[in-house]
Amino acid sequence: MFAHFLLIGSIAFGAGACVAILSIVPAFLSVKIARAALDASQRDHAQGSVSEDQSAAVRAQGLITALQPIANASSSPTEALSLALAQKPAGLSITAITYTGGAKGTLALTGTADRREAVSAFRDGLEKTGRFSKVEVPVAAILGTQEGKFTITLSGI
Repeated sequence: MFAHFLLIGSIAFGAGACVAILSIVPAFLSVKIARAALDASQRDHAQGSVSEDQSAAVRAQGLITALQPIANASSSPTEALSLALAQKPAGLSITAITYTGGAKGTLALTGTADRREAVSAFRDGLEKTGRFSKVEVPVAAILGTQEGKFTITLSGI
């Protein structure tokens, strides 16, 4: 009987070891591939096939591509934030602000309120400005079940 438990336990332990090894293989391969690519780029750079001007041009082009949505924005996030904070009623404090850029930027205002009516008034004020395409507030914040904590997400910055 003990031999059966010992056999089953060692098979389970071996299977667990196989699963652990198989879960590490993708990370090992990705590090190996990245290291090989880095070695190849260093060899190319050492051979002079990529000049410093070319690498600077590639970097500049990447920055231009990354910053293009901000450059094309019709208004700045600062304007939207100023407008949103101007609508803030008394008894409500903002503790964190999160901005997500892109074609349709979002602004998340996290804070606390003394009363649930203040959150509702803040939401109504933001909607009345017409500046934001969508004003989202979790229902729990409006009902007051989150102990005064809320997050308002403003879309269409």
